[in-house]
Amino acid sequence: MLFRRIPVAFGVAGLLALPAAQTFLTAAPAWADTPTVPAVAPAAVAPVAVAPAAVAPAADPAAVSALAEPAAVASGPDAEFLQAAHQANLAEIAAGRIAWTKSSNPGIKSLAASFMRDHIRMDAELYQTARKLRVFLPGTPTVEQQALAERYTIAGPDTFDEYFISTQLAAHRAALKLTGEESDKGSAAPVKALAENATPIIARHRQMLRDAAEALGMAGYVDAGGRRG
Repeated sequence: MLFRRIPVAFGVAGLLALPAAQTFLTAAPAWADTPTVPAVAPAAVAPVAVAPAAVAPAADPAAVSALAEPAAVASGPDAEFLQAAHQANLAEIAAGRIAWTKSSNPGIKSLAASFMRDHIRMDAELYQTARKLRVFLPGTPTVEQQALAERYTIAGPDTFDEYFISTQLAAHRAALKLTGEESDKGSAAPVKALAENATPIIARHRQMLRDAAEALGMAGYVDAGGRRG
């Protein structure tokens, strides 16, 4: 299966397991099991000094407040970014795997290795953030991303490299737009940090794609003043 789940150590997440709710059992009162004692005549009893009961220390207000606070939850736009970025990571890992096996071009293989390595690492960080914010992450890329991967799979060896580069340039433009919007408009600091950290990595991948396009002599990339992908 092309989009099989990746172990958590490599960054892929599925349905986040939330801590199970604790069950509190109330002990029966001590008197419930006390046997009945026959009544007897009261005898003179010497007074007995009773030590004052130990008083439990007061609970730390800060600790009580921390326990009472609800777990952090990402807002709608931040959660949507995490989900979209996760799916993009899955798609890039799959695309890198396909390119590594199909292409015989060393430059494309280098691109593929970078895509897999960087997106596995970025997705591992994203997974941890999503788990803390209790955001559900899809298990597969989008339908469009899966369809593109299928086209990569059936592409012929004489057309694969250029098709891979041109479509990945489009995917990286979309990814940079996604991270830029989250960096500018996001409200959750951990999610904004993910977007800001991902932006230079995605920009580096795009430049690698441009260099590969120029090396292949693709139209519009033959010289430094060519088309910007």
